[in-house]
Amino acid sequence: MKVLFVITSYENGAWLSEITHPYWHLTERDVEVDFASPKGGKIGWSPYSDPYGQGTTEPNDLVSKGFLSDPKLKARLETTLALSDVDAGQYDAVHVAGGQGATFDLYPNEDLAKLLEHFWKREKIVAAICHGAIALGNIAERIRERHVTGYPAAGDRELERMFGEGFIPRYPQNVLEETGARYREAGTDAPCVVIDGKLLTGQNQQSASEYGIVLYHLLSGHSPVASV
Repeated sequence: MKVLFVITSYENGAWLSEITHPYWHLTERDVEVDFASPKGGKIGWSPYSDPYGQGTTEPNDLVSKGFLSDPKLKARLETTLALSDVDAGQYDAVHVAGGQGATFDLYPNEDLAKLLEHFWKREKIVAAICHGAIALGNIAERIRERHVTGYPAAGDRELERMFGEGFIPRYPQNVLEETGARYREAGTDAPCVVIDGKLLTGQNQQSASEYGIVLYHLLSGHSPVASV
């Protein structure tokens, strides 16, 4: 199995755990992963998401610490594929990571719209987390009436209060609701993962591990969780 990770090219715009946690949960189970971004090449992540960064909000993120400690893995984030060069036929699923930058260059985005449409038409898994869920606005007709989550507008208003107007040019919740999708959330900073068929969404970075595990379950067609 092989999954395409889509990451923002916006300067320091990605959120690290939304890359590293799904990467770990997939690759430890022998799923191949490729990284792509709108511009290709090197991507950067928010220092607040870097466990070694100044002012980090993720000081205990052992998964990201492990990823960054491996020079070969870290180098892969410097050589991402350009979205326009991706052969979508190679992949069984697409995962769109979040971070503030996603609201700048992942919607609207014609190249990403074509990729997402490819996966949807072929009934492959389409997955997005946090601010990355805004990318689903590129296939608005496909997600109408579907159940989704993503970073909540209340959280984005708080971010703009802290960092200034324009820090988040488009709110994922607003974009999703404008398509007619059925948005839900679990509350501020609470993990939330929503599955609607082969559409998977995660609310925030706190959901990154649960989201990654559920993504693998969808890929494999099997969940180890049994109900009685």
